[in-house]
Amino acid sequence: MSENLLEVKNLKTYFFTDGGVVKSVDDVSFNVKPGKTLGVVGESGCGKSITSLSIMQLVETPPGKIVDGEIIYNGENLLGKDKDEMRKIRGGEIAMIFQEPMTSLNPVFTVGQQIMEALMIHTDMDKTKAKERAIEMLKLVRIPLAEKRFNEYPHQLSGGMRQRVMIAMALSCNPKLLICDEPTTALDVTIQAQILDLINELKEKLGTSIMMITHDLGVIAEVADDVMVMYAGKIVEYGTADQIFETPMHPYTHGLMNCIPKLNDDNETRLHVIPGMVPSPDRMPKGCAFCPRCSEAKKICEEKMPELIEIDGQKVRCFKYTSEWEEAK
Repeated sequence: MSENLLEVKNLKTYFFTDGGVVKSVDDVSFNVKPGKTLGVVGESGCGKSITSLSIMQLVETPPGKIVDGEIIYNGENLLGKDKDEMRKIRGGEIAMIFQEPMTSLNPVFTVGQQIMEALMIHTDMDKTKAKERAIEMLKLVRIPLAEKRFNEYPHQLSGGMRQRVMIAMALSCNPKLLICDEPTTALDVTIQAQILDLINELKEKLGTSIMMITHDLGVIAEVADDVMVMYAGKIVEYGTADQIFETPMHPYTHGLMNCIPKLNDDNETRLHVIPGMVPSPDRMPKGCAFCPRCSEAKKICEEKMPELIEIDGQKVRCFKYTSEWEEAK
């Protein structure tokens, strides 16, 4: 039996559009260990969310399609499952929290009804037991007056409360893996901290593995055991949280680190900005996708894509750490 709960191998998810093929996720491999949190970080459009939707098989087809790879969950390849089998796994074994709870919750049903529905689909509970469990889950995510909130509609709750409802719904069937797709983006800093504390607390209490997707390295520092940095559909760096924060190797990771405000900086210090823009998915550079924005780039970076190599247990996609770098001009 594998030591990993989830193994994604060489995943390729492409979108076939009138303008050409968009390689949103291009040969991505990673693992999620039992009871651990994998942080996935990168700018908008780097392929983070499409990776998570590919795991759940929620990529809209057409135009999207998983063209290659394996998604091994509990020893079985999810890409070999039919729609009915995936429906049982979604919500039951693997649950997902989306970025904007207002668009994820159904406005015409009470939050209690929506949690009950998930329970009755994935377990053999009747209405009475499902209601008891739903109220129990609302209390678990620290929603005050849970019995009253059970009968309220999403629009009657604040953004932070709605996000807690989403967490309660996602965890109601005790999933082994919870995918959080930027769960704190729409929330203010205080509520964001509470939600992250709650997710960490529930992970410890329930033993759930978590895949935390975000563009915020502060969130990653708070929750992640391992970190995967993505850029333009590919992994550019992969290691433990300690490795990524203490010894970042890729120029893009360095850039992200330098963008974090420092509390001891004086007011005149300007924040670092990574120059340029993420390349358009249908017009990727020939070589390294980060090359046009990289201050260290050489000719070889323009000509071919570096491989993801491992150095002391840390993986990086950069010519700087190869013999070819010394020979390049």
